[in-house]
Amino acid sequence: MANKDYYSILGVDKGASDDEIKSAYRRLAKKYHPDLNKTPEAAAKFKEINEAYQVLGDPQKKANYDQFGSAEGNPFGGGGQGGFGDFFGGGGGFGDIFSDIFSAFGGGRSGGRTVARGQDIDISMNLSFEEACFGVEKTVTVGKIERCSACNGTGAKNGREFTTCSSCQGTGRVRFQQNTMFGTTIRESVCPKCEGSGKIVKEKCDSCSGKGYKRVQKTISIKVPAGIDDGQTLRVRGEGNAPTREGINGDLNVHISVAQHSILTRKGNDLYMDLYLPFTTTLLGGKVEIPTLNGNYSLTIPELTASGTMMRLKGRGVKLLNKDKYGDLLVTIKAECPKSLGKEGKALLQKLAENYGEGDFAKYSTYLKKMKK
Repeated sequence: MANKDYYSILGVDKGASDDEIKSAYRRLAKKYHPDLNKTPEAAAKFKEINEAYQVLGDPQKKANYDQFGSAEGNPFGGGGQGGFGDFFGGGGGFGDIFSDIFSAFGGGRSGGRTVARGQDIDISMNLSFEEACFGVEKTVTVGKIERCSACNGTGAKNGREFTTCSSCQGTGRVRFQQNTMFGTTIRESVCPKCEGSGKIVKEKCDSCSGKGYKRVQKTISIKVPAGIDDGQTLRVRGEGNAPTREGINGDLNVHISVAQHSILTRKGNDLYMDLYLPFTTTLLGGKVEIPTLNGNYSLTIPELTASGTMMRLKGRGVKLLNKDKYGDLLVTIKAECPKSLGKEGKALLQKLAENYGEGDFAKYSTYLKKMKK
């Protein structure tokens, strides 16, 4: 610790003022704090910055460091270790700095009441294959915490039987002065008198017993958009739990599970199917009824269709979410042989085979040529 250049770590000159040192620390702590910076080196860098500020932010330690190179004034080393425990300890003066840092990231508000947010509610919803493709409107009943309508969330009878908290003047937050080794700091916390509500209830609401909220069973209509897929989550804003004090509701998260189709397989917005046909149909051609989302479709099989051929039907797939576009239906043709051959059938095939030579089968012919090489 004695050999580290703390001024260089904080990026300030040796003659930097206390305000310049504190400002540099704020900037670097915000940049490298592990909760805000997920890079591998952030935690080590943050610890190093903390260690430097513990010394340069303390007048006595800074004087010792400037004279002896050690915060303890021992020219032969023996420096202390300033870790995370010291950083968040009671008397270091860092709490006020970090309340400022995290307020920029939604962690708090100085000079006003913090906006509370209710918890989200998570539910599951099962859909048929067709419901997911075309969209559907469904109703669900959930148990949730709602703001009491009788008192408008105040907890007071008729919503009027309360006074403004004299301790926090209705802000729900109080500030207090604390003396530390770095000097006097001002801290802020939830008002203990009104518990952050900013109000003192004179007569409690009969409906919610003065809580300002109550648990209810609510039926909610949910519009599931066309094209939603298995494993996706539909978020319904504001239909989660209300906070236990003034604020905004959480959300209702609907986790979607989609049943499989008996023939079609979905991949993104495209549909796939394997179509097994008698080998005679792939040779002679014909028409075959296949399923689509809009009813059956008569698919034309050309003569001499090779097994494994994929046929694409444009726009017969699933609708893209919130877009007037559709995926495709891709049909893979697979020739199927009969389970057995009777004498008559075998004779017919042998006669058919005699009418063709190796040259009639291009790929087989190429294969034989390669084998001869």
